[in-house]
Amino acid sequence: MKSKSKELKPAHRFIFWGLIAIIGIWILFLSGNSFLNTYKLQRRVQLLEKETTALKAVNDSLAAENQRLKTDPETAEKAAREKFGLTKPDETVFRFVPAEEDDSKK
Repeated sequence: MKSKSKELKPAHRFIFWGLIAIIGIWILFLSGNSFLNTYKLQRRVQLLEKETTALKAVNDSLAAENQRLKTDPETAEKAAREKFGLTKPDETVFRFVPAEEDDSKK
């Protein structure tokens, strides 16, 4: 008995590999859950986690400053003087403004 191995005709082989290629491209690049899309989303998540960490650090420092302003009168006075220009009744404030550079002297 002779056994015949079934070989695909060249046209069928071309169609088969073409479909495999299309499915592969779809899975890798085009579908909503493609590897490319998943990679981009993972990178975005990492960036957002770094941003969240930085914002939490800023939030913690602002909360600490807020607590110091509520509890320490010297800190509150310093902030009032620096940010709002407040003075005591008999005080005179001198503000020094840096001189502008004169281009003709150069």
